[in-house]
Amino acid sequence: MGAWTETVEAKARIIHGQISAARALAERNGYDPDKVEGPYLDLLGRLYRDEYLFGQLVDSSDLVARFEGPAVAAREPAISVVTSMCSALRKQVRQVAVSIAGLESDERLTWPAELDPRLSGLAPGSLSLILGVSVQADGSDALERQATLPEVSGPVLEAVRNALKSIARVTRHVHDEGVDEGINEDCPDPAVRDTVVVAACELAPTGKRGIDRLSLYGPDAPGREAVPLTPRSRRVLRGEVRRPVRVTGRGKFKGVVRAIDLDARRFEIRGVDDIGAIRCIYGADRDALVAKEILNKDVVVAGEYEARADQKPRLIQISSMEVVGASSVTGALL
Repeated sequence: MGAWTETVEAKARIIHGQISAARALAERNGYDPDKVEGPYLDLLGRLYRDEYLFGQLVDSSDLVARFEGPAVAAREPAISVVTSMCSALRKQVRQVAVSIAGLESDERLTWPAELDPRLSGLAPGSLSLILGVSVQADGSDALERQATLPEVSGPVLEAVRNALKSIARVTRHVHDEGVDEGINEDCPDPAVRDTVVVAACELAPTGKRGIDRLSLYGPDAPGREAVPLTPRSRRVLRGEVRRPVRVTGRGKFKGVVRAIDLDARRFEIRGVDDIGAIRCIYGADRDALVAKEILNKDVVVAGEYEARADQKPRLIQISSMEVVGASSVTGALL
C-alpha cells in the first residue's frame, strides 16, 4: 500500500470510529443506532469511491493529471478529448525524459527516440478526468524494453522519474503574480528546473478546448491538494520560460548537441569538460541554424549561465554559438 492510499485509509478509520461513537451514544439515549450512522456511511462511501481510487492511481504513477472543465464534466467524455489529453501528457513526459536522461548521463549514452510513457491509470472524477503516467513501473521489464543501449542505467531512469515528480512540485510555486523563489528549493538543479517548468507551461490549459483547470500530483506528497494550473498560470509560466536564468556567471563551453526541443528553443550539449552536460536556451534568431545545422555537431556556446550548488554551470542563455565539427554519436530531435 502506498502513502496516498494509507492517507485515505487513515481517514476511513476516523470515520469508522465516529460511526461507533455515534451508535454507542444513540443506544445510551434510547435512539435507533441505524438511523444516526447514515451521514457517516455516505461520507465513507464518497471516500472509497473517489479518494481511494485516486490514491491508488497516484501511488502507482510517476505523475497524475486531473483535468477539469466543460469537456470532461460528463462521466463519458468524448474519445477525442481523452486522446488529446493523453497526447499532451505523452509529449511532455517524453521530452522531460529525453532531456533529463541526457543531463544525467555521460557523453557516450544515447537515449532511444522511441521512449514511450506508460498509461498507469484512467478514471473519471467529480466533473473531471484523471490520467496517470509512468516511465518505469516497479517490478516490470520496462528497463529492458525502453533502454536500447547497455549504458542506459537504473540511476538514469530514476533521475527521469524524479524529474516527472518535480513537475507536480513546481505547480505549488505558481501564483497569479509570478513564480515564487521556493521553486529553487524543490528544483535545486537549474537545468532540471527549466525542463519541468517548460513541461508545466505546455501542459497548463489555454481554456480554449473545454479544459480550464489542471492539477498535477506526484506520489511524494500524500494527501496534499495540488495548486491547479489555469490559463492565467500558463501566462505566468511563459514569462518564467522567457526569463529562466538566475545569472551566476558568464562563460564559453564546448560540447556535442543532443535532444533539441524546437518548440521551447532548448537543447543540451554533452561531454563538456569537467561539467558533463549543460542545458542551452537560444533565441528566435537562431531557429534556422538549430533546426538544420547543429544536431549531433560539436559546438561552442557562450553566454550568461546559472550554476547549481557545486558551482557547475547547468543552464545557459546563449549569446553566441559556433559549429566546430561533427560528432560520430547520433541523438534525437524532439
